[in-house]
Amino acid sequence: MLSPRVVLSASAQSDVDSTLDAAIRVAQQHLAESSEFDPFALVTDLDGRLLAADVDLSGLGKHPESDRIADATTNQLRSIVSTIRCAALTVNTRLSEMKTDAVEVRIEHREGAALLVFLPYKRPRFGGGIDFGDLRAYPAAPNIWT
Repeated sequence: MLSPRVVLSASAQSDVDSTLDAAIRVAQQHLAESSEFDPFALVTDLDGRLLAADVDLSGLGKHPESDRIADATTNQLRSIVSTIRCAALTVNTRLSEMKTDAVEVRIEHREGAALLVFLPYKRPRFGGGIDFGDLRAYPAAPNIWT
């Protein structure tokens, strides 16, 4: 799944894979129920448990923009890095060049891996299920373990 340029221990690779798989599944469930979703975070704690991160959005007002939610989530994830091994911030985005929407997962591991993963999708015009494309992974600059 990951780019060959990213070298991780077997344990870290397992953390990244399971966290990414869960983030994609949750995003797909949200999209099946609604046309969009707010950014959300999943983490793997020090014991290897996959958890949903409860993010405090109270300071952002009634209907914050997705960018503000993502920024607040990133800041809060930075504050708990001593208690987690892996974190994934998942947002609904638009890929302008491909003229399609996508699930975007910003995933990082404490061993230094940072990836940007996209799952393009298209909604049918008249009913039917969502058509998901192929996952694309790219190396990224870390934003949580900085």
